[in-house]
Amino acid sequence: MDHSVVVNILILMTGTTALVAVCHRSGLSSIVGYLFSGLLFGPYWLGLLPTSESIQLLAEVGIVLLMFTIGLEFSLPRLIASRRLVLGLGGAQVILVTLLFLFLLLLDDVPVLLAIMLGGAFAMSSTAITLKQLGEQGELGMAHGQVATGILLFQDLAAIPFLVLLSLSGNEAGTSAGELWQSIALALLVFVVLAVTGRYLLPGVLHWVAERHSLELFMLTVLALALGAASVSMLAGLSATLGAFMAGMMLGETHFRHQIEADIRPFRDLMLGIFFISVGMQLDPAILVNAPLAIALVVLAVMVLKGLVMYILIRLWGYEELDAARSALSLAQGGEFGLLLVAQVITLSLFDSPVLQPVLAGLIISMLLAPVVLRLNGRLAHWLAGRESGKGSGDLLVIDEGDAGDYKDHIIICGYTSVAQGVSRILQESNIEVLGIDHNPGLVRALREQGNAVLYGDAANATVLELAHIERARAVVIMIDSAEKGRRVLAQVRRLQPALPVVIYSRHGWGDCELLEDNVIVFDSVLESALMLARQIMVAGGVDTAQTDRVINLVRANDYNELRSNGMKTDS
Repeated sequence: MDHSVVVNILILMTGTTALVAVCHRSGLSSIVGYLFSGLLFGPYWLGLLPTSESIQLLAEVGIVLLMFTIGLEFSLPRLIASRRLVLGLGGAQVILVTLLFLFLLLLDDVPVLLAIMLGGAFAMSSTAITLKQLGEQGELGMAHGQVATGILLFQDLAAIPFLVLLSLSGNEAGTSAGELWQSIALALLVFVVLAVTGRYLLPGVLHWVAERHSLELFMLTVLALALGAASVSMLAGLSATLGAFMAGMMLGETHFRHQIEADIRPFRDLMLGIFFISVGMQLDPAILVNAPLAIALVVLAVMVLKGLVMYILIRLWGYEELDAARSALSLAQGGEFGLLLVAQVITLSLFDSPVLQPVLAGLIISMLLAPVVLRLNGRLAHWLAGRESGKGSGDLLVIDEGDAGDYKDHIIICGYTSVAQGVSRILQESNIEVLGIDHNPGLVRALREQGNAVLYGDAANATVLELAHIERARAVVIMIDSAEKGRRVLAQVRRLQPALPVVIYSRHGWGDCELLEDNVIVFDSVLESALMLARQIMVAGGVDTAQTDRVINLVRANDYNELRSNGMKTDS
């Protein structure tokens, strides 16, 4: 490999890391750092990262994995339960905004097909930026957060037909009506094949793989399934994202969903970062000088005109004034799929239109401004209403988010052993909700069939703990045989929620684990069994009950003090 190439890659990685770190430090989305990285190191500025097919390929893999994870989160029961918000309000927003911008673009003599694509791009908002920022601000459970989530869900689904249309448009220009109908029929066939395969074959495959108890094998299988479904879709002349979404949707109905999402997220985030870098590379800085008015109009159209349409629609759906304003402000920016549509149109050279670069620049600028608007959405909403405070519900709206979506003040049990199941029954008798996490697929399946709330996943994975809503839990119980694995779980719990009470059920001792703090309770099963047996023997032998309890408590206190100072030493 050429030495200069290695140096360029090193500079790119270092620069991107620095930019993303600055964004995190400033409270901005990492997407902003990736976009600036592509702009700075791309062909128009420093030229360290020339446009290449390999970069575009990695970027497309990122979008495929994004659609796969969106499919995992999508379920028909959830859609039906929240149909008024997701299908009703979300559908009205996408259709109305698309038609509005389609009309405006046609007035500017933009070709019809391109106007449809750009209208769809304007209708999209940033799922990554909005949900990440609102989540960090603790606003996802509030009325405007739930409205934004519902609309974003429909936008993610609505992106699929636009991407399919773009895929069909990328074929040769002379496509006849007959060939178009043939493509549609083929799309339906692929849909049926993926649906049947995903429904009846993939769960069995994943169950067999999970029983091998190899995280690497499970992760490789998931990646192969996602990319394989995308490849099947591409072979049929369709969008790779459609196949990935279908595969994700089918697997989203299985109890492997949370572990799949946890495994694939690092790859998805890395490849998405490359996608945003590639988008930044396509932005010609000269357009900022040559067409500043056009870019300003695009930014105003996305942030003001689209925001106004959303506000009116949300009010018509019966939401209070401030909730509607905060929801509209939260969604008043361009989105990942909007960038994808415009970038793909540019990459495929489908149209040679002067509006493409200003639209791309305007969408990127709106996304750069979005974190600031999101951070100030409450103040801005009150300011727009012309008052210090207003009527807004702020209440939680019930949207079924899956297995753990409604859990709050619950106990998370990591390692759903027979002892854990007994503990769970006692807690539930006391009206305390329990959510289990276990990595044994057969056990999880059996427990779920019995009505137990158990997630399949690796409890040492931060994403799995987040999916179990550790931020809303009242305590975590670790009941894992492996002390090493238990330590990793405890480390993740401490990283995510430092003050959360933790109870450890141990059979092998935890040595000199530095994480054993005041709010960590260790229950050693060997010691407690010995104490209980000794107590029964002493009582049976006629020893006074009070003296028996005094001796037992003294031994227990001494042994647990030894655990905290020197580490527990027990015979297994």
